[in-house]
Amino acid sequence: MNLDLSNPDGKGTFTITAIGQREDTMTVYMEGKVEGYGFVTLTHEYEHMPRGDCGDRSGGTVTGTAEAILEGGGIVSTPHMGTFTRDGSKMKVFFADYVTNGDQNFVRFEVDLIDKQSYVSFWSLR
Repeated sequence: MNLDLSNPDGKGTFTITAIGQREDTMTVYMEGKVEGYGFVTLTHEYEHMPRGDCGDRSGGTVTGTAEAILEGGGIVSTPHMGTFTRDGSKMKVFFADYVTNGDQNFVRFEVDLIDKQSYVSFWSLR
């Protein structure tokens, strides 16, 4: 299977509604609209992984969940598990999801912590 990363199957924009910090974990709450999924709320936990003796907080793992209220009124959800990189206030996040309606997607988030915005693109794996 080849993915054309220049041509996503859908996009969306999220507003960050809250950010929490505890030791090496940052929790981010977001909501927004995503093509094909309607209104989506999600929670991501970003756990920073130090590189060697360096505590630069430049990347790590992400886990979380999302729930979507579809345009027709139905509800679907999915777990998220992947990796992220961070450069100051900007993050890039990558994972595959498995939605309760059977959809499976490769997902890329671009997060701006200062502007409190996140942009998502996804590619169907089915």
